[in-house]
Amino acid sequence: MRRVFPLVFALVSGCGGGEGPKAPPSTPSSSPVVVALVIDQFPAWIAEERVGKLPKDGFFARMRREGTWAKTMRYPYALTDTAPGHASLHTGKVPSESHILVNSIPDDKTGARTSFFRDAATKLVTPGGVLDAHGSSAKVLAVETVADRLRAERPGAKVLSFSLKDRAALLPAGKRPTHALWYEPSKDTFATSTAIAPAFPAWAAPIADKRAIERARAETWTLFDASFVAENVGATKDAAPGEGDLQGLGTTFPHRASNAWAFRATPMADRMVLDLALAGVKAERDPKEPLLLLVSLSTSDVVGHTFGPSSWEAWDHLRRLDVALARFLDALEAMTGPASVLVSADHGSVVMPEARPGCVERDEGDPYERPCGGGGRLSPDGLRLELIAEVAAATGRSDVVAGVSDGYVFLTAAGRGLDVAQRTLADAAVRRVLLERHKADVAEVYDVRDFTARCPAALAAGRGVPERAKPGEDVLVLVCRSWAPNAGAGDYYVLPSHGSFWDGEIVPGKGTSHGTPYLYDRTVPLFVRGPGVQAGAVITDPVDFTAYAALEASLLGIDARAPSAILSELTARR
Repeated sequence: MRRVFPLVFALVSGCGGGEGPKAPPSTPSSSPVVVALVIDQFPAWIAEERVGKLPKDGFFARMRREGTWAKTMRYPYALTDTAPGHASLHTGKVPSESHILVNSIPDDKTGARTSFFRDAATKLVTPGGVLDAHGSSAKVLAVETVADRLRAERPGAKVLSFSLKDRAALLPAGKRPTHALWYEPSKDTFATSTAIAPAFPAWAAPIADKRAIERARAETWTLFDASFVAENVGATKDAAPGEGDLQGLGTTFPHRASNAWAFRATPMADRMVLDLALAGVKAERDPKEPLLLLVSLSTSDVVGHTFGPSSWEAWDHLRRLDVALARFLDALEAMTGPASVLVSADHGSVVMPEARPGCVERDEGDPYERPCGGGGRLSPDGLRLELIAEVAAATGRSDVVAGVSDGYVFLTAAGRGLDVAQRTLADAAVRRVLLERHKADVAEVYDVRDFTARCPAALAAGRGVPERAKPGEDVLVLVCRSWAPNAGAGDYYVLPSHGSFWDGEIVPGKGTSHGTPYLYDRTVPLFVRGPGVQAGAVITDPVDFTAYAALEASLLGIDARAPSAILSELTARR
């Protein structure tokens, strides 16, 4: 018998109430319109426990009514972060194949983490023009996306991608999108890159520049539906233990963002992404050509990292998101006619350690392996300093460790060039810090130099599709699917203990996170609605993550399989 939590996590996005969603227009559009939505940090356990509590006139009720809900779609790899998740969803490949292994990498000298997708050959493009700053691109992506396949088969097809994060806009869009826009908090504006376009699209500028963002940021985030929150938070108080104050945003309602970083944690940020998506369709839609609209909503992730999944903010965000997406779909179909819709998540999450003492018994155990106590946060910045000091004491050199990011410890170029004797001393120092000082939170440390020999055999022994969607696969197999040689990985992969996680350090020492191989992080929901999709169906058996890309391609007409056949083929029967 295992104890599990009664509560789940939620999301954030933005608008008020209104009429419920209407049925899609009866006249089909001349070419397919496919909306591929990703909700950042939206685990399957949240969807299972919370979407049924939302109103019947909302987006999720409509998706359940008009489409199929696969309750447990599963990633078969260990490093469950945003970039690997988005790449996997839209390519159907695991990180070892896509070479999208991390979100960011540390600077050799300062340890500051920078986007893995920064491209020195490109410039950042904003509504104000091309900046003298490096842009981002998807050049590190080693495989094609569904969007790439679509543009190859239908060069006139429109591919529009929007997010608050560069990685979440770029990776779904692939190498040749029509447009890919994201929010650059360091510049406090939406942006694109010269890798995609020489100029910012004119139709987007009025709703994506600094003035538009300042107007949105001036809004106060209040409880949208206080009764809904009160009915669902249980004993959780506003400003519960473990919640963080992100740059003055506060830990209690109402919230007011004072800067770009805090703005990302408010419903108004996701609302801007949805507004941009609709504006893009209005400006770019060609009824004679397919339209692939890629939308990644990131506020939920920032809310999780800041306030945690049991917070009032999480519940309010879910309620607002349900309304915002219902309105979005209505507005889209008013322009395009019926649209196919996919919804999933890039990774899951887990309840904060501070919220774990309140568990209830469940005879059948917890299918998501959620912890009911213990666990802690591993601080990348704090561990960097510890590792530098310990390695320096062992080797006499302070230039060996660069930093920690996305589950990996990175050495500097100098560290990788150590002779055998010095490297042996450094290895031992790294293990002392992680496996002795932090033994409660670290289960294992892998030297990636061993993967060349170990991973081929491990992967050969791993399960195939779709059986790998079932629980119980060996952790080394999951780790090996998160690594590729010469693809940007760090030098040691650090496996957190069950219930522990890498602190996102959005507010250090607060909130929840993800990035582990445990089922609560690897399992996400899949909702799909469109031609050939059974209405009102629920799949409870595990589904392999490749279903998302396959369905995306099928609904666009570039995969001959019917959606029902894809779901049947990629479901692992218990």
